[in-house]
Amino acid sequence: MFPEGRHFSPLALACFAMVVTTQPGLAVPVEVEAIAVPSRNVTLSLPVEATVRELRVKEGDLVKKGEVLATLYQSSEVLERDRAAKLLERAAVDLRMSERLRLSETVSEEAARQKRLDHDLANIELDRSNAVLADKTLFAPFDGVILRIHKEVGESAGRTDKIIEVIGYDTLHIEAYLEAVHLGSVAKGQKARVIFPSLSDREVVADFLLVDPVVEPGSGLFRVRLSVANADLTIPSGIPARLIFESPLPPSP
Repeated sequence: MFPEGRHFSPLALACFAMVVTTQPGLAVPVEVEAIAVPSRNVTLSLPVEATVRELRVKEGDLVKKGEVLATLYQSSEVLERDRAAKLLERAAVDLRMSERLRLSETVSEEAARQKRLDHDLANIELDRSNAVLADKTLFAPFDGVILRIHKEVGESAGRTDKIIEVIGYDTLHIEAYLEAVHLGSVAKGQKARVIFPSLSDREVVADFLLVDPVVEPGSGLFRVRLSVANADLTIPSGIPARLIFESPLPPSP
């Protein structure tokens, strides 16, 4: 650090030490324990009471957004939807015929208006029947993995009862708690290193997503959350990690 052959007085050395320990920008690595958790975790339920009729997935399956996971509607409700579809077809035929006859003045305007109304009502009835089926169908809310199935075929599910739990971990969240002294040292968007001991110390770069501005009075800690890309799903959720970030050196007293 010092040029060879140069000698400094004790006063000069003291001044140099004071500058080094208080110089802005100097930082040291800080390492804390953390854990990897899914970025998305959703438990699916129904707004109505129903019985599980069909499960199309099992725990551990990969699913795509919009994929049907389970159905809880009855066969009679499917028949009602099919009936409504046929009634709409007939109403559409009647409406087209009525419009042709109206142009030739064979039927009155009032009769043609009634056919349009019948068609609109048939369309609404089909929409209602489809809505009943949709209310009793569980769809994957995002690309993810089936974590838990809480209801099996034949079991009843009440309103808000847990039926299927889906997680998404193509992006992982790294959760950790830091000492209050580091509150001003980290910020959203800042980079950090994350090491996974159980994966042969695999190291990745993470971005700070959340820095909780509130320090817990009892522990003197505050929460942080980081984001790690995991498109190939090779980093399991729930494993421990070590978070390493740079923190400025505190000024000398």
